[in-house]
Amino acid sequence: MQIGLIHYTSWPTVGGVEVILRQQAGLMAKAGHEVSVICGSGRQFSPNIKTVVLDDLNIANPSVTAAQAELWNGYPAAEYFALVQKLREQFTRLLQKMDCVIVHNLMTMPFHLAATQVLIELAESGTKILAWTHDLAASNQDYSLPRNSTVDMIREKHSSIRYIAVSRIRANEFEELTGHSVEAIIPNGMDQAPVLGLTPEVEALVNQLDSQATIFLYPTRILPRKNLGFAIQILNALKELGHDAYLLITGATNQYNAGAEAHLSGLKQQAADLAMTDRIIWVNERFQVDEQQLRSLYLAADALLFSTRQEGFGLPILEAAAFRLPIFCSDIEPLRSNLADNVVKFDLRSSPRNIGETISKALKTDLAFASRKRLLMNHSAQTLYREKIEPLLRSLS
Repeated sequence: MQIGLIHYTSWPTVGGVEVILRQQAGLMAKAGHEVSVICGSGRQFSPNIKTVVLDDLNIANPSVTAAQAELWNGYPAAEYFALVQKLREQFTRLLQKMDCVIVHNLMTMPFHLAATQVLIELAESGTKILAWTHDLAASNQDYSLPRNSTVDMIREKHSSIRYIAVSRIRANEFEELTGHSVEAIIPNGMDQAPVLGLTPEVEALVNQLDSQATIFLYPTRILPRKNLGFAIQILNALKELGHDAYLLITGATNQYNAGAEAHLSGLKQQAADLAMTDRIIWVNERFQVDEQQLRSLYLAADALLFSTRQEGFGLPILEAAAFRLPIFCSDIEPLRSNLADNVVKFDLRSSPRNIGETISKALKTDLAFASRKRLLMNHSAQTLYREKIEPLLRSLS
């Protein structure tokens, strides 16, 4: 599909609507659509996404401010009608081949009513427009709007336009204002990778994992004293308890140890015997874990699992604390002396099942962990696009 996205401003302006517009454009382009962003100010942010900047859509343009002033002082006059004509010609040229146009906020906000009028006209002439409704000025007491037929355009539901609200409260406000329901409620999503600054490699890895599962990180070289076999048993115990999880193991084998490869092969066989091969991720086999990659892994992980039998110090404990991760580790020295009070320690003589039960209970009662996991799962931009936006686009074709 050829899709246009319209807003007053685009990147590099940073704001909620601009972030969502950029996110939607990227996901649509990745899905194979031909995407154009049309804005009053902005710059191209992707080689795969065309950005068209229209000076007559810029709310700071003197012709726009003059047209808006006419409306606020009474009724539309020469400045307004001249601007409508110019935009009518420009929008018609740009949108005539579009299969769908997603208009962010222009249909319910008063900042450029000449553009709002032209978009209504085009919708009535057959252009398929989705009005993505983040805000409604007429329902917000912070806005003092004059009453005239032109300003009242943003108080109405236009039958040729399909309205999408970003939340239940906006949907309710829309219905109270217009007497009609919105087409759908599609909440804003968050694209975790750019927000957290994940590397492309870690982003690709995380996108392959079940978003509902807990991601444990074990930053370590593959050595017998790191007790990775025990960590695999703990992960298996969590699975048997109904707690779905992955274990990301960062390191390579120890090149100074002649038996290192055999040790790794044994760990992989253990994982296979427990039917855990897809849950144990040997990260270094996918990409080299340097400092930048390790930082991204900490940011993407949900918790640290550190089942080591012996440490000189135990730096991952400090690193995980710096990234505010829940920490589950062996109750050994010197770890014991460096731990915060809320770290969960486990006796290496305990059974993997008992440790799994302790970890599962701790995560279920960790409000920060539960809240973060729930929000990331429910507001994943990729999931929302796949389950809600793409089906909506298909319904238009």
